Amino acid sequence: MNHVVLPLTFEPDSDVEEAEDYQLGGFHPIAIGDCFCEGRYKVMHKLGFGGSSTVWLARDRYGAKPLVALKALRADASPACTDELSSLAIPKMLQTVLPSSINIVTIEDYFFVQGPNGSHMFLVSPLAGPPVVSMSCCPGRAAGSRRLRADLARKAAKQTAMAIYHMHRAGVVHGDLTTSNVLFSLSPYVLRWSDQELYTNLGEPKTTLVPTYDGTPNSPQTQSARVVPIANSRLTNASFLQESVVLGDFGQSYAVASPPSDYEPGTVIHYFSPEARFENRAGLEADVWALGCTIFEMRAGFPLFEVFFGSDIEVLVEIVSVLGRLPDPWWSAFEEHSKWFEENGEPRSQQRMGLIQARKTSIRELIRSIGVGEERPTYALDGPMIEKFGVRVDEREVELLGDLLEKMMRYRPEERIKMEEVIAHLWFAFTDSAL
Repeated sequence: MNHVVLPLTFEPDSDVEEAEDYQLGGFHPIAIGDCFCEGRYKVMHKLGFGGSSTVWLARDRYGAKPLVALKALRADASPACTDELSSLAIPKMLQTVLPSSINIVTIEDYFFVQGPNGSHMFLVSPLAGPPVVSMSCCPGRAAGSRRLRADLARKAAKQTAMAIYHMHRAGVVHGDLTTSNVLFSLSPYVLRWSDQELYTNLGEPKTTLVPTYDGTPNSPQTQSARVVPIANSRLTNASFLQESVVLGDFGQSYAVASPPSDYEPGTVIHYFSPEARFENRAGLEADVWALGCTIFEMRAGFPLFEVFFGSDIEVLVEIVSVLGRLPDPWWSAFEEHSKWFEENGEPRSQQRMGLIQARKTSIRELIRSIGVGEERPTYALDGPMIEKFGVRVDEREVELLGDLLEKMMRYRPEERIKMEEVIAHLWFAFTDSAL
């Protein structure tokens, strides 16, 4: 493998994976310039990382599209057998049944790499743009200060809803729908960038050094210099993107007709439906709940249920504050509810317990709050895909979006509207020109 010498930094707060993830069963050590699959894929930059993988921008020497995304799974997340791997099987099946107008992230190739930390599965996908959640990222500014332009949010939401609708018609549960798994499409010219154009537009790769306590060389299992992902400000440059989205990450997906016997719901905690949280089950109705969370975040630029400390209790307090008392037996299963709420679900007069606060609100009140307290961009305009400063949500849209989300976010899964009702809702057809 050919390694490229990169500038090193010693920034402890760089957005890189933990050094402890590089051990037996963990991540595979990867450097810029590494080549895989007999030289076909060359690592050019880093796109990001998650709990089970690191994701890289790579050049495909033989593919029709020269730039691809290379996902390297942890050894303990890599299957011994690929036959039942949903991230492979589901996109392949969906390609045969979805209309051509529905865009999903497909797996174009896969292979295994034996490394010092074990055997790792690598997945190759067409390169897509940033996830929706990244478009709202605005460090140093109030949440929601940067959000998608209203008409674009509705368009992206409709495209996402249509993808879920057709998945459900095909009898498939997505299982992990969030704004992190809805990606903007790249402009075609980006996929034809030369190496020089790639680094000019996305920046040269940088690394952070992982020193050992005694100064001795790192072991083969560790990553001595971790690569810093491409800066979000570069990835979200509107000139690189199309105003359309693709749906990805089918690792939690399954066919309703043959659900895995050992299936466990898995998504970020503030997108968990009540039945997934309390009963460990997630079907088509859980997708509707997650889509409701996704639509709100697309429109608002901040989550419906905000999580600052990452605790399940914090999410439950948020949910009850917005939607009211959980039905039995879930109310009893929320064992600590009496710290924040009366038995009827109303917040107690002493609303704060520690750092978690209960504050009665509603979906419509949260929609009305969009744009309130937002802060201007410090140095430059946010770009044509982002809502202009000072724009508020019209009351007619508040009523339409509120109606849609209230029907999608009902506690009992059997009471939520189905996807055919979701895609037919009038909110998607609302236009700002009607103001």
